[in-house]
Formats: sequence, structure tokens, C-alpha cells
Amino acid sequence: LFKKSALGSTGLRRELGVSFGLVLMAFLVFVGYLFPGVSSFFEMKSYIHIIIFILLVIIMLGFISIWKIIEPVIKISNEAKRIASGDFDREIQIYQGGELGELGDSLNRMTRRIKDNMEELKIFSHKTERINVEINKRILVLSSLLQISNLISQNADLDKIIELSIDKCLSSGEMILGCLVLRDKETNEFNMKSLHGPKSEEFAQRDPEELKNSLHEGILAQAILRRETVVIDKNTPNTPEIDNFRKIFSTLNAVIIPISSKGQVHGLLIVGNDKEDYTCPLSDREVLNLLAQQISIAIENEHLTKRVNKLEIVDNLTGLYNHTYVYNRLDEEIKRAIRFQRPCSFALLSVDNFKAYHEAFGRIASENALIKIGSVLKDNISEVDKAARFGDHEFALILPEKNKRQSIEIADEVRRKVDFIFSTEEDKKKRLTCTGSVTENPIDGISAEELISKAKSILQEAVLQGGNKICYKV
Repeated sequence: LFKKSALGSTGLRRELGVSFGLVLMAFLVFVGYLFPGVSSFFEMKSYIHIIIFILLVIIMLGFISIWKIIEPVIKISNEAKRIASGDFDREIQIYQGGELGELGDSLNRMTRRIKDNMEELKIFSHKTERINVEINKRILVLSSLLQISNLISQNADLDKIIELSIDKCLSSGEMILGCLVLRDKETNEFNMKSLHGPKSEEFAQRDPEELKNSLHEGILAQAILRRETVVIDKNTPNTPEIDNFRKIFSTLNAVIIPISSKGQVHGLLIVGNDKEDYTCPLSDREVLNLLAQQISIAIENEHLTKRVNKLEIVDNLTGLYNHTYVYNRLDEEIKRAIRFQRPCSFALLSVDNFKAYHEAFGRIASENALIKIGSVLKDNISEVDKAARFGDHEFALILPEKNKRQSIEIADEVRRKVDFIFSTEEDKKKRLTCTGSVTENPIDGISAEELISKAKSILQEAVLQGGNKICYKV
């Protein structure tokens, strides 16, 4: 009844005025009864029951009016406390207008706005989380690329670079199989170079002929021919070629990337997993392509290094010829000696205990020692003779027109002078000596390979016997 009453629709100030009026009226009735002179009506004691009834009604109306003001305030306070505690799904129910109705409506609108803002914050938080994941991925990729680039710049072993690159392909956790198939330069055939991941053991049990056949036809052959990345995932239509690939590599999804440079395919990088409903993200493909490019650069770098080594004939440290020159030149001198029936000898000298010397005195001292020994060799050979740094601490002499006896004298002269220039060192550990061996064509061999192999064998025996001498076989 009071929800629809005039009181219920009045403003908060009017309701307070009415409540105050009712209380005042009850007070006046009570005063009139106590002091009958105030009004003639109260002089008649027979109306006591009517007076009490009127008084009670007035008091009840006053309390109802006051309660009608207080109840919404309490309700709003309780709901506000729940909202403040984080329950933004609550809404204040207000059945009257006026200031309290406006207050309740304002709180509801504020709650809805906070709820909407919280939802926006959640969405933004998810987006931020995804962005952070992508940023971390990019940082890891950049770190991986820098690691591989450093290895390439240091001319590290190609196998080491490949192993690291395949590991980085699997580091995201998305892929469980990583392998590299490389073309053999000599046979022009593709062979498995590296295999990583939990799936590698299962794949390794496959017949190698299946892999070779798949490289001549099917998906792998298409990737080689077109030099294009091939992606196999849930969006790839099933074909006999796809089914055959999945059977051979024991994987549902894969990314196949040609390793190529200058229009030539060196091999294939293949990574895969067994996830259902998997779609390879573009970002992952970009990462794998970057790693494939690094592998390609490493392979090309190795090829160039080999070519340079074949072209270079001088050792950068000592200025002597290098081992590549020795093989080629000794072969030529042997052929000339055979044609003109003249002698040709080869001497090989090794610095004794050089490894211990290097560990004790460091790289710079070791290099200076090698330079001194190289100078001794240059000063003790004729114009037709050739001196070379044959290994880390090995030196070689090509001695055309000289028989074994003459060559032994030259080699021993070098040995004595090396002994002399280091004999003045105060530290006994710095007093280097050398051991040598001499071979002659055709007694010890008729090719550079035979003479060098025989010289190494003799030198090894001499070192085991104590060194600091020149040895030969009769």
C-alpha cells in the first residue's frame, strides 16, 4: 500500500517533513491530554480511548514514514558494501523515486560502468599477455639468431651450427621432430644430416630407402624443385603424397623449408608435431625460415672457406707456404724427378712438447716461437727448396735435387739452430727443441701422399724415443 502512496512518491525532504509533522502532532495530542485547558475536547475524559487510538495511529504513521526513509538507505548501504567487495553483478532495487531513487540508479550505473571497465581490462590483459608472449618469442628468436651468427662468424664447425639450429627449431615446444637433409657435393644425393626431438627415435627406425624415394617424388621433391616452403597441417587437403609423407616421418603436421642459396638447393629443413587441429602460425613459419636462412649461410660459408683454403698457399703467421701448397708442389717435384731421374726429398719437423709450452706461456709466446722457427727454415734452404708450416707446430721442407743424405744434413742444421736460439732462455721450459724425419723419392714412395705418410710414421717413432733428432729409414 505504501509503495503506491503519496508518501512513496514524494521527495526525501517532504517525507522528512511529514514524519516530523506526525511526531509533532502526537506530541500535541499528548500535551492536550495532560493539560486539558489547552482544548475543550480533552476536558472530556470519556474520549480517552479515542485519544489513545489517534495517538497510536499518528505514532505508527510516523514510524512507517521514518522506516520508509531509512529502509532504502540501509538497503543501498548493504548493496554498496557487497559491490565494494567485488561483486559487480549485484544491482540495487529501488521502488521509489526522489533522491534515494536517483542515488540507487546512480550506483547501479556506476556499477555497470565499473563492470564494463573490468571486462575491458580483462580483454586488454589477455591481449597484453599475448603480446608479451610474442615479444618473448621474438627475443628468443633474436637470441638464437645471434648465437648462430656468432658461430658462423667464428668459422665454427658446420655440424655444431646445424645441431644448434635444429635445437632452436624445437625450443618453442610446438615441434617434436626436427631434421635436416643435405645434398652430398660428391654424389649429389640427399642424406640425413641431423635428427632431433622425441620423434627422432621412431623416425630413425624407418627404412632409409623410403626417405631417398620420397626425395625424388612427392612433397619433398616438390619443395626442392619449387624452392618453396611447404606447410602440412589441418588445412592441408589429404592426398597420397601427404599421407606418404606422414607415414615416413611419423608426424601429422610439418613445415618443410628448402635450404638454398644462389638458386641451388643444399637440403631441406623439416620440423613437425602430432597436434590435432593444428594450424601453423605465420610467426612460427617466419622464425623457421630465418633459421633455415642461417643454416644456408653456414653451408655457403663452409663452401667458401674450403675454396679459399684451396686457393691460399701461404700461412698467415709465419709467411711460409701451407700444407695445401706442400701436397701440390711435392707432387710436381716428384713427377719432375721421375722424368729426369733425379732425387727429391721431403723433411718433416715437429716442435717438441709444444702443447705444454702453449699451456704454460700462452698464445702470444707460442706464436712468437713459431715465427722464430719459421725464420730458421727460411735462412737454411736454397732458392729451389720450399719451406712450409705443415700443421699447428709442424714444419715441412720440399728438397728437390737432394738425396736423403743431403736432406738429413739440412734438416739437422735446422734442428741445431732451433736448439741454439732457444737455449739462451732462462726458463728451461722455454728451451724448445724439434724432432724431424726425412723421406726420399722413390725409396720411400713415388707420390706426395706416400712420402708424407712415411715421414709422419718415422716422426712419430722418433718423438716416442725422446725426440730432438732427425730420423729416417734406410
